[in-house]
Amino acid sequence: MQPVPITGIRSTVTRPLQAFTKDGGALFVEREEWTCFAYAPKPTSRIDKADVVFVGYGITAPDQRWDDFKDVDVRGKVVLIMNDDPSSDPALFAGKTRLYYGRWTYKYEEARRRGAVGAIIIHTTPSAAYPFQVVQSNHGQERCWLPFVDEQPLELAMWMTEEASRKLAALGGRDLDVLRKAAESRDFRPVSLDVQLSVATSNVVRALQSANVVGVMKGHDPLLRDEAVVVTAHFDHLGIGTPKNGDSIYNGALDNASGCAGFLALARALKDSKPRRSILFLSVTAEEQGLLGSEWYARHPTWERRNIVANFNFDGMNIWGRTRDLRLVGYGRSTLTEDVLAEASTRGRKVLPDANPETGMFYRSDHFNFARIGVPSVYPGSGSDFLEDGDTRRSVQRSYTALHYHQPSDEIDARWRLDGAVDDLRLWLAVLSRVADADRRPKWTKGDEFEKER
Repeated sequence: MQPVPITGIRSTVTRPLQAFTKDGGALFVEREEWTCFAYAPKPTSRIDKADVVFVGYGITAPDQRWDDFKDVDVRGKVVLIMNDDPSSDPALFAGKTRLYYGRWTYKYEEARRRGAVGAIIIHTTPSAAYPFQVVQSNHGQERCWLPFVDEQPLELAMWMTEEASRKLAALGGRDLDVLRKAAESRDFRPVSLDVQLSVATSNVVRALQSANVVGVMKGHDPLLRDEAVVVTAHFDHLGIGTPKNGDSIYNGALDNASGCAGFLALARALKDSKPRRSILFLSVTAEEQGLLGSEWYARHPTWERRNIVANFNFDGMNIWGRTRDLRLVGYGRSTLTEDVLAEASTRGRKVLPDANPETGMFYRSDHFNFARIGVPSVYPGSGSDFLEDGDTRRSVQRSYTALHYHQPSDEIDARWRLDGAVDDLRLWLAVLSRVADADRRPKWTKGDEFEKER
């Protein structure tokens, strides 16, 4: 057990979000139009008539020659931010493939670095890859953080529906679509909305102690056993939350009990093998709170960091049935892709890249924290070319995000077909063994954004 210290903060709105203009103002309906959480471990968080500034994508990216803030000082202000990165030019930000600059976590981090007191992300289902109900589910719930190590000038982090964001912009005489179109250019400069916002919360702060669970299968090759392949799966979900249809238990059967089951099945299958490299099985905590367990492990690895050679992360298994294909988040980013392709070809299966690169899946689960310290990482995904009853199974598969993701209804279902998970795990067992026994260490593809970290 690797102890993971966590700070929990539960925020309750004590002053509703109110906008002020020279001609009047408006109130915004908590949870229905917006939601928030405290970004600092304080008894209260407060914003008093702070100016609102639209900052486009809220990105500062010297590598892309992109700066949405220019020389505009947003200290003490509230920034309104688009949730994505520019995709109109394929030469910028990897085109339609979202980079970390497009993740909502980055937006809040950059707003904090800039000294804003509040940050509002405009929610759209395409940019978030999930409906607003997913954000609503977290409203008023305790959020968890690793221990704070520096000053946190950002008082409140907020989400707002697209419709409410239009209303906010219109209060200052601005058209949200016009603002967003202007933000697609490098020449964009922040725009003051001529609106001020006030809001306050009371916060319950507590210190928690969780843990990552670590198991090691020692390698037998004296030259390679000090190197390790890491297999991860997060064991947490959302717990008890806002009731939906009378049910307040957020089970997380697919996300990520299924991944934990696959993780344990792989460990069991490998227990009598003799890999050349060591294999480290790491079940991490607090993924749903911001990848906290894997971030803590990346900061405080129990294995020599330079000798962690690869990470395979299991976050949800194929519960819909056997497929001819499978998806690989991280396809082409490292030589791990070659290993997967080689093993898949012996089974007559096709390996495809992430079907929706614009959603930034590479930055949304625990493998990301290993990539950030230079470890080649992949995240296995499910295929959709089903061997049987393809149209029906694809329909059920597509409905998961819209209906069940981060909802109480993510439960074991009679329609689950675990033969697909078994097929996939047999492939991943072979890939793991291949990487653990190979003479060469996996490498990042030349020019990948994480290559420099290795």
